[in-house]
Amino acid sequence: MLLLLALGSVSSAQVGLRGVVRDATTGEALSKARITSGEATAVSGGDGRFVVEGAAGELRVSLVGYRTLVVKVGDPTAEYEVALTPDGMTRKESVEVKEGAFEAQVAASASERTLSSSELRNLAGVIANDPLRAVQGLPGVAATNDFTASFAVRGASFSRVGILIDGVLMNNPLHSTQGQQSNGSLSMLNTDVVESVTLHAGAPPVNYMDRNAAVLDMTVREGSDKGVAWRVNAGVAATSAIAEGPWKKGTWLVSVRKSYLQYLLQKANAIDTLAFGFFDVQAKAGYDLTRRQHVTLSLFDGESSLDRTAARSTLGVNAILHGSYHLSNLQLGHRWTPRDGLMVTNKVAWLRERSANRNVLQLPLSDGSYREWIANTNVAWGRLRAGTSFRRMGDTGFEARYIFNPLSLRRRDGWGGTALRAGGYLEQGFVKGIVSGTVGVRLDESTTRQPMVASPHASLRVRLGQSTQWINAWSMAAQYAPLSALTIGNIGNGGLLPSRSIHAISGIEQALTPTLRLRVEGYYRADRDLIAQPLADVRRLADGRLFVPPAVARLENSLRGAARGFEVFLQRRSANRWNGWASYGWSRARMRDGVTGAQYDADTDQRHTVNGYASYRVSATVNLSVRYSYGSNFPIAGFFEERNGQYFVSRTRNTARLPDFSRADFRLNKQFERKKWRGVLFFEVMNLFNTNNRAFDSYNGFNAANGRANVSLVRLFPIVPGAGWMMDWGKR
Repeated sequence: MLLLLALGSVSSAQVGLRGVVRDATTGEALSKARITSGEATAVSGGDGRFVVEGAAGELRVSLVGYRTLVVKVGDPTAEYEVALTPDGMTRKESVEVKEGAFEAQVAASASERTLSSSELRNLAGVIANDPLRAVQGLPGVAATNDFTASFAVRGASFSRVGILIDGVLMNNPLHSTQGQQSNGSLSMLNTDVVESVTLHAGAPPVNYMDRNAAVLDMTVREGSDKGVAWRVNAGVAATSAIAEGPWKKGTWLVSVRKSYLQYLLQKANAIDTLAFGFFDVQAKAGYDLTRRQHVTLSLFDGESSLDRTAARSTLGVNAILHGSYHLSNLQLGHRWTPRDGLMVTNKVAWLRERSANRNVLQLPLSDGSYREWIANTNVAWGRLRAGTSFRRMGDTGFEARYIFNPLSLRRRDGWGGTALRAGGYLEQGFVKGIVSGTVGVRLDESTTRQPMVASPHASLRVRLGQSTQWINAWSMAAQYAPLSALTIGNIGNGGLLPSRSIHAISGIEQALTPTLRLRVEGYYRADRDLIAQPLADVRRLADGRLFVPPAVARLENSLRGAARGFEVFLQRRSANRWNGWASYGWSRARMRDGVTGAQYDADTDQRHTVNGYASYRVSATVNLSVRYSYGSNFPIAGFFEERNGQYFVSRTRNTARLPDFSRADFRLNKQFERKKWRGVLFFEVMNLFNTNNRAFDSYNGFNAANGRANVSLVRLFPIVPGAGWMMDWGKR
């Protein structure tokens, strides 16, 4: 008997220390994780389980795409559960296990698209490292310009998409130069500080304000509460550094980023409109006042500058030589949970934007100052949601145009005004057997001449079985005219109405497995009172004569239209093996101008859109990903038609289109693990097949004799290899 007991003890000792590795956000078991303890090493299996022979002291668990975790070994006979946190997320004290990989973040949203931490970083790109460029890869999103961070959603332009950072609606959160946004822009947020990204592609819920097409909601993470940690990320376009850690009953995080792409482009005599430099800072501090009260203080500050000195000899008197843009945003937040099931959040914020452009003679082309004070309150009590918002805004500035011979000021349009916009919403959710949904309404009013608007919203989900659900939504959404459009000299119109949209969405989602889904979604959006300048374009009249625009073309609520289409995508989301999606979208957006009677495809109408993304973890230290986008592309905005490669003034608007867009990117992430630090090498090839993609550059007038229009296109990125290096150390 003693001999058998001894043999059993030896057998038990040889088994080693056991455990399982899981994803801290979903609870899913992680395979291929590397576990080391001294000289002993093991790799987790398909079920996340591992056995380390001769483990002692501590376990070091690492996996590409996740933060390395060190676990102290106490009882060698115990089984350990290790929760790894994805890069870019804040580690919590507990593991939050969700109901499923595709569970809706906002119950009222019928067209929700989310990006996980790994998807966000792989799609942001080594060259740009831009979270908005990651959004461009989502199903149904149309983006065909490599140089810009903007995109279109279901035929609606970027100006109709609300961009929120930590619940605050931003005006222009881009590194760009006023007047150059269409040629070069970049998000002001460092991807490494973004914790979550959610796109509501249609029928935005009632808690979102002042945008009528779609909403992109981004959340910035808080710092680590485990200890001081550092991260340096060096890429092709910029270098960033992040520091974070705990303090008393709170945490802090600071990120700084500096670009050097402008120097590379200037040396290479490349696209001068992209030769803007930027510097930005993101900082966030959190503190627990009590067990049920938490406050945050955030600062987002970014400055952009454009220098086209290298192209000075080619610039006209109305072209930008030097430009600058400075955005500052300060936020103070408070979250209170007085009882279980009841949460109250408050946010006070200040926003300021300043811009200035100068021409080759250092004469001012434009100057602008935009500012806002924001106060938001939201209450969640069970399935009841309610909230208020107050925005005190002001906008002043001018635009100037010159003639060269003789040099004189041809026109100067100034604007200036202030307004208070207030709103509130109420939403009630319900669940009755297989049926769930929400009913809500939003009211908004402005101190300008624009009237109060009511925006109702309703959503309905019906579970047709264990793995099938029917998703529907109907809503109305409103967007007020910018203060500059109301007050700008010569073309401003103080009587502009809010633009309105009616959304209808219906879709079927089939869960093929717990981590694989197929979704088919149809939509219809009716737009009215959209703002345009109906008499600002040269065009050919019915009798063949050319219509030359007047010197002053007033802004009007002259556009009505509709967008209809469908999207279908197959998506897999898992912590193991491959992840990603393949999507196809068909859309048609048509407009009618009430002043001219013109009917045409919308400026951002793209009939066919294909977006695909796939990621595969080869081993504990190597991850591969590919991305592909195709678009039948947008019209060349204006009354142009193409004949044998040349453009002429036409009778119909938006008949000429840009060439089809197609781009494939490849990325490899290789992780290096040491005891005190971790490094990741990023290698990427943009436009892998060297497709000759082109974008609209400028319209430079027309020939009155033959009607030929001078329209120029610009070549987008050719095949571009890039590499980056990220290194972090400290307690995370």
